Formats: sequence, structure tokens, C-alpha cells
Amino acid sequence: MNNIFFLFFIIFLEGYVVLSAELLAIRQTVPYVGSGTDTVSIIIAAVLMPLAVGYYAGGQFKKNHKGSVRHALLRNILIAIIFFTIGLSHVLIAGFFEAITAIGITNRLAMTTIYSLVFLVVPVYLLAQTIPLISHYFRKERLSQITGKMLFFSTTGSFMGAVFSTLILMAYIGVHHTALVTIGCLCFLYILLTKKKISGTTLFIGLAFMMAVLMNNNAVMQSIGIVENNQYNTIKVTERNDGKTRRLSLNNNNSSLYSDVPIQFGTDPTPRTVFVYADHINKHFINPTLDEDKIYEILVIGAGGFTIGLQDIKNNYDFIDIDKSLKRISEELFLKQELEDNKKFIGMPARAFLFQKINENKKYDLIIIDAYLGARTIPEHMVTKEFYQSVKKVLADDGVIVGNFITSASFSSKFSHKIDNTLRSVFPLVSRQIMNDYNAWDKNDIQKSNILYIYHNKAVSEGGIYTDDKNTIYYDKDKRIE
Repeated sequence: MNNIFFLFFIIFLEGYVVLSAELLAIRQTVPYVGSGTDTVSIIIAAVLMPLAVGYYAGGQFKKNHKGSVRHALLRNILIAIIFFTIGLSHVLIAGFFEAITAIGITNRLAMTTIYSLVFLVVPVYLLAQTIPLISHYFRKERLSQITGKMLFFSTTGSFMGAVFSTLILMAYIGVHHTALVTIGCLCFLYILLTKKKISGTTLFIGLAFMMAVLMNNNAVMQSIGIVENNQYNTIKVTERNDGKTRRLSLNNNNSSLYSDVPIQFGTDPTPRTVFVYADHINKHFINPTLDEDKIYEILVIGAGGFTIGLQDIKNNYDFIDIDKSLKRISEELFLKQELEDNKKFIGMPARAFLFQKINENKKYDLIIIDAYLGARTIPEHMVTKEFYQSVKKVLADDGVIVGNFITSASFSSKFSHKIDNTLRSVFPLVSRQIMNDYNAWDKNDIQKSNILYIYHNKAVSEGGIYTDDKNTIYYDKDKRIE
């Protein structure tokens, strides 16, 4: 324990594990509580406060014998391994959220808080004690210099936890394997610190790591339908009707459906091969263009399973989505066919793409906004006035925008009010069309529907409104006889 490089390595690894665990917790809870700043802030707070208290508690530690510091470090790491093995494994996280939902806890903030208190607070508090405990091995007269070095290595570890675990590990080996690496780092650190390399405790550490491997391997993911688990999405493809009907799910939200043979949806009597809203868009906004000589430029924000314009081999499409894996998964497992040559997929954030196209003065005849998967995973940066203004800037004259939203059909939620107000502030004369059966008297926001907002980019005629005093309807109404 007197090797200074070894001591700094311990501090570095602690910083890496804490930051990596925080980001894993944020990412792993998205399918259950969403990705809003409200839930993210709860998890960040559940890490920062235990860190502060842990630093303080570690500074109060008084060693009473030569090996007491080592013992405290080993105890803290052992407990952290147990908590993170449970709290960062997808299968157990899914079971945890299903359990608290079953007992009636459905508020997203409450669910996030309970998860954080159960799985994050204790291990972070214990790991935070690492720096003050390690400081016992340095001479007091070098305290200011050593303190700076310890903070440097801890922060560098946190930096690597933030960058390496997300940009490299989650992107290339998946979230579940990244969790395994994080747990493995703690197990490795315990083995390095303990003097007895073979003991009952080291055997337990080995079993804990094997348990983590069993719960975070590809076979387990595939057994529950998960085909991709990257930094953006937990993607499932499930099959029914002897594999003829396939459903694509992103973060536990139904994103797309495709059936080789037409099927019925609920009480809708019309058999379809895709979701009702997607079929409506194809039928009314894309199919009428197929008989025209003009080749339309079409932008789809939120690629999903590429069911928009599925049979169109004439018009030009740009599909935009931040998750680059969607094209491969759709072609291999969902659609089971390659995208046609007239369809281009661009894996990048929507607002960055729009900024680029505005500078290029690119215009689209039809823009489909289909990036809102459900109430839990609404991209906050894509519901603002500024976002819709950017969309409008790339819309051609006489172009059309169709946005698919999942919200209350009867305006029973604040979100349904504000998204309507926001859209109308940018798009005058926008229309609202409900795609599903709904109860017009629903007042508790439980019932959600696919709502299409439709905007035609036409000049708004002057003249205001009709009044008893000034009524020009005679001049405005259609003069043709049907």
C-alpha cells in the first residue's frame, strides 16, 4: 500500500467507477422513467450529495491499527459491488420497476427517487471515502501537494468514466457490457487490495462477478427480445403471427410495427401492415404524389422502423435519427429488407441536421416529425418554439408538415395544452387529427392517442375574422356549384 502509483491508481479507478455508474443509472432508467432533465437531476443529486457526505465521513476516520484503512477500503468496495451488481443490471432493474409499479407507484419522479435511494446512495457514499482514507498513507507535510494530486487523479478517473464509458463502451459493446466492465473494475480493485488472494470473501467476489456476467450477457438480452442496448436506446424486436408481424420497441415504447400480411388494430375494421397513424400518412400524404411527375423531397425526423413511405420508390427521402443502429436493425430484423436507393439515413441529432440544412438552403416538400415515442421519452429540445421554427425554415413553399404526438385527445394534460400552443405559435392554420378511438369526456390524462398536427405552408389571407358588423363571407366562399 506504500507504492504511490498504486495509491493513485485506486483513486483513479474510484473516480471512473462513480461517474460510469452515474451515467449507467441515467441510461438504464430511461425505458422506465424517461430521459427528462427532471429525472436526470434526481440521479445526479443522488450521486453528488453522497459524495459530499462520504468525503466528510472518510475524513473523520481514525485508524486504530495498521490494517484498519485497508480493511475499511475493502469493506466499502465489497458493499459497493453488491449494490451495483443489482442496481446496474438491466434484468434486475426491469424487475425492480415492475415491482414498484405493481404496488401503485407510477409517478416518474417518485420512481427515480426510490431507485436512486435504494441502489446509488449507499455505494457512492462508501466509494467517496476512498480519497480521505488513502490520504492516511501520505506524509502530512506534503498534504497540500498530495491533495492536489489526489483530486487530479480522481477527476481524471471521472473524466474517463464520462467519456470512455459512453462514447466508446456503450457505443461499441452495449450498455449491459459497460455495466459489467464497471462492476469488474470494482472486483479487480478488491483483489488488488486484499492480502489474502484466496479466501471466502474473494470467492464471494468471484461469484458476484459471475452473477453480473450471467445477468448482463448477450444471451440474456436476446432472451427478452433486446437486440441492441446502446447509449441511446434499448431496442427490442418482437415477433407474432409466426414471425409475419414484427414490432420495434425503443426504450419500452412502441415505435413501429410491420406485418407481411394486413392485420387489424383494436376496433379499427381496416386491416393494415403498419400502425394506423403511419398508414394514414402514407395514404394521404405520400401515395397521392406517386402519380405525379414531380419528385418530392421528404424529410422524416425520427426514423423508427422506416415504415413511412415504405412502398415509395419514387420520391427522395432523408431519414434522421440520433441512433445509427436503427438502419441495420430494421433491415436485418424488423423490415427484413434493405432500404431502397431513394431513401437515405443520416445518423445525427435532428437540430444539428436542421442547422446544417438551413445553411445549405435545403427545402423539403414534406416533413414528417415522428420523434415522440411516448409520454416518458419526449426529447425536450424538440418540443420548443425554436425547434419548430428551424423545421419551418427547411419547408418548401406549399410544403406540408405532419407531426405525430402521443398525448391527450381531450386536452386533459398540461403537455397537450402547451404543445398545441407552441405549434400554433409557429404554424398558423395548423390542424389536429386524432388517430385512435378515444373518450371525449376523459379528464384524467390516462388515455393517450396518436395526434397528427398538420400544417400547409400557404400564405395566410388577410382580413381577420367575421363579425356582424363586417361579414365578407359572400366574397370569400367558394363560388363553384358542386
